[in-house]
Amino acid sequence: MQKRRLGKTNLQVSQVGFGGTWISELSMTDAVSVVKRAFDLGINYFDTAKLDGDSEEKIGAALQEVRDKCVIATKTGSRTKQESLEDFKSSLKRLKTDRLDIIQLHGIDDEKTLAKAMCTEGSLQTCKEARKQGLVDFIGITGHKPRVLVKAVETGEFDIVLVPLNVLTRQALEDLLPAAKAHEVGVIVMKPLSAKTSSLITCLYNPSLSLVSDEPELKTLLGKNSDSMVDNALRYVLSQDVATVIPGLKSIHEVETVAKVAKQYAGLTVREKNLFSFNLGENFCRDCGQCMPCPQNINIAAILRFQTLYEVYGLKVWAKKLYNGLEAKVDNCTECGICEPKCPYNLSIASMLKKADSEFHQK
Repeated sequence: MQKRRLGKTNLQVSQVGFGGTWISELSMTDAVSVVKRAFDLGINYFDTAKLDGDSEEKIGAALQEVRDKCVIATKTGSRTKQESLEDFKSSLKRLKTDRLDIIQLHGIDDEKTLAKAMCTEGSLQTCKEARKQGLVDFIGITGHKPRVLVKAVETGEFDIVLVPLNVLTRQALEDLLPAAKAHEVGVIVMKPLSAKTSSLITCLYNPSLSLVSDEPELKTLLGKNSDSMVDNALRYVLSQDVATVIPGLKSIHEVETVAKVAKQYAGLTVREKNLFSFNLGENFCRDCGQCMPCPQNINIAAILRFQTLYEVYGLKVWAKKLYNGLEAKVDNCTECGICEPKCPYNLSIASMLKKADSEFHQK
């Protein structure tokens, strides 16, 4: 499998890695088999977290004999120095290793949280001290808000950044990827197969959130069966300036499917470039969340996200379905004007919401 340089770490990582979230649902025996199969097929980047159930234990057990041939990344969701130190020690024990390749500050989604994690008593200090002691080689940061991650990258404290990116989630392309390249920060992509709908934890959303679903419009965009949809979705991400993409995997079939995509990838065809060429323009919601909360409990970011699906991607039926799943609709808006001054992109939020509501009610 082709490998790519992971920023200034100079680590060579497989262009498709292993996201360990979902193996917590498997038995130890099955999980170990899945992880070992991934390694056998050339995957050498494995991502996990303390918060991913018993994923760390299973990855540790599966890779114990080939530890030095793998890059293992885990995370701390704690914000303080003491709490993150406890996380770090327990992760080493669960992963059955005396060192980590990468430790990541987990889920940094606002500037206040970033500042807390980076202060003198914050979790970043634990990571830096562990690096001085030879217990970890590199430090990363993860989050869902590219605007916040840009600020983190620009501090020079981080070696890698983990961010969502897929055919329908492109905010990271605007500022984060250029900033990462300028600072030689390696970019790891999460959620290549799931588009954010109304909530941060997209896997809990109903109706469908997955790009690999039975939504007819998504099949028109990505392919008629699950394997072709995975192929197209991953190929789009691999065409970007990223080091590796880590889909969450929990079966040998899934591992073999993504490994095949990675091994066959040699750039997008002209047809694929045209297929994935969508112009977002300048006046679109970057999902930064600064406009929230709304006094009327309107999920502004979600509605504007659905409007993008409707207008830009032509996923009109899906967008309407997602909108209809929200409790508070646009007609709850009192035009109080609180949201617009908060928007760092100066969007005309009230008029955009009205336009979205009008479109979603079209037959």
